[in-house]
Amino acid sequence: MLSRRLIRIKVLQVLYAYSKKSYSTIKQAEKELKTSLERAYSLFFMIILLLREVSDYAEERIRLGKEKKMPTWEDLHPNTRFIENRLIRDLSGHKGIEQHIRNHALSWQDSRAMVKNIYQKLVSSEAYHSFMESDTSNYKNDVEIIKYLLSEILPESEDLLASLEEQSIYWNDELEFILSILIRFFEQFPGKHGAEVPLPSLFKNKDDEDFAYKLLHKSILHSEEYKIIIKDHADNWDVDRIARMDILILQQAITEILHFPEIPVRVSINEYIEIARYYSTPKSSVFINGLLDKIVSDLRKADKIYKEGRGLIGEV
Repeated sequence: MLSRRLIRIKVLQVLYAYSKKSYSTIKQAEKELKTSLERAYSLFFMIILLLREVSDYAEERIRLGKEKKMPTWEDLHPNTRFIENRLIRDLSGHKGIEQHIRNHALSWQDSRAMVKNIYQKLVSSEAYHSFMESDTSNYKNDVEIIKYLLSEILPESEDLLASLEEQSIYWNDELEFILSILIRFFEQFPGKHGAEVPLPSLFKNKDDEDFAYKLLHKSILHSEEYKIIIKDHADNWDVDRIARMDILILQQAITEILHFPEIPVRVSINEYIEIARYYSTPKSSVFINGLLDKIVSDLRKADKIYKEGRGLIGEV
């Protein structure tokens, strides 16, 4: 499930904490990386649980409407299309989802006001009204309204962002990625029984898992060695005055270039330039790009970069 970019970001976050002496050993840093990766996976299930909470809130409003002393015709004959959403039904009956939520004690118990606000934003949207009034009721339409909720309502919810930040310092950074994973996951449901749709695993494959822990381990192990390389190439720059995050991004990039022969150099450079745009200073991406180009050029001249695999032999 987790992309290589998110794995790189997770490693960088742990590397930053390690550089500030938050952990005394590489083993402790690796344990924190494991926890951080698993927390990102739990966000996937937290959003599914949130969808169910929104549906439950809608159902409660219908029930309260019917219990009024003087209910209107609309109160007594409500449109139940949203609370009968087939996707929500199948998510609620999915054993794998239920097991993860139960095992990790996931809950939105103290977020009723947030659930209410998300529901109100949804029902005030044109997409919701079109869904509720459509002449066609099918599984595909049920999925589409949930995709709309994920792509348009949740990313703009300040209440949700605040709640996520309280629960995990990383979740806000991961939300956009997890929402995109959920959308692709939900597109598998029409035409299948919900329980038959397999859950995405934390890592796409064993290579991605190995990549995460090896990248962290090697980045820490060679940190002083690569800091010297950075210093030697940072013309007119005092390394102690370069932003700590820039140094760590450069160290991690050099680690990846030297220790992962299956990854093209340009892919590594581009990834860390993009990460710098979001996690360091406004000018960091340009600085890191220029410095990495010089470092890679000299490493190649010294015959220290080795790439192998399909299309990578002799890479320049």
